[in-house]
Amino acid sequence: MAHNQIKTYKFTEGAPENQHFVLRRAEDVYYNGNGESDSPHRHDYYAIVLIEEGKGVHYVDFKKYDLEDHTVYFILPGQMHQLIPSEAPKGWVLAFTEEFLISNSISDKLINDIYLFNDYGQSPPLPLNEAQMNVYKTLIAQMEHFSVSLQNYTDDAIGSLLKLFLIQSNNHCSLAKVNNPQFIETTNHLLRSFKHLLNEHYSTKHKVSDYADMLAVTPDYLNKSVKSITGKSAKDHIQSKIVTEAKRSLIFTNLSGKELAYELGFDESAHFNNFFKKTTGFTPTEFKTTVQLS
Repeated sequence: MAHNQIKTYKFTEGAPENQHFVLRRAEDVYYNGNGESDSPHRHDYYAIVLIEEGKGVHYVDFKKYDLEDHTVYFILPGQMHQLIPSEAPKGWVLAFTEEFLISNSISDKLINDIYLFNDYGQSPPLPLNEAQMNVYKTLIAQMEHFSVSLQNYTDDAIGSLLKLFLIQSNNHCSLAKVNNPQFIETTNHLLRSFKHLLNEHYSTKHKVSDYADMLAVTPDYLNKSVKSITGKSAKDHIQSKIVTEAKRSLIFTNLSGKELAYELGFDESAHFNNFFKKTTGFTPTEFKTTVQLS
């Protein structure tokens, strides 16, 4: 790729002033771009892509997912992605800010409980059956209707519908959940706290014990609790975060290997090279010269 820096789209660039939610038809987005896919990028807002009919691929932090009918794709703020449809898709794109969630009393707990809103490329799409798809289409139709028909409380109406959309996604998510409600709440809180700390300290703290100490639990408990929800241990999440940030820097910056190793908290570039090779199967140089997203 020729890009030296990944582009971040701000919500204010494509939304009317003082608006924090936008609903667009997927085919309109496709034709507005003349049928060409955008380069890999990220947003400073949440995005949900609901595909009724579509073909192509969706890359999320270097992971490739097929674009398929009756499927929902979730993108977090700051997450690198690229949608490459092979033909005009039929569906919708929902974009909304953190402020929109807060103003409509949609807690981060609801977002985090939908295990498809994940960092570090672990963002599998959510497949829907016909009946489930009809529920989403009804919610979207109501969003479209209220966005043009109401003069007052428009955001409140759409916010309520978005909350229902997220609740439906939570219930349709097939990722395993433990049945004990108290265990679920305790573990979800631990996972949210762990992910928050990891986003802040991944470049300086690489051990499970570092995060366990900050969370006042044992490393073994942290590993098992995180794995019970996500299917991956805390150690796996730490390594995935470091590798993802390394890949982003390798593709979109001109940092030297030594500079990148230092930026990610490695004392020696050789240690970073060994870690990257062991985790990805490539040396940093091999990855930079061979990876292609388009």
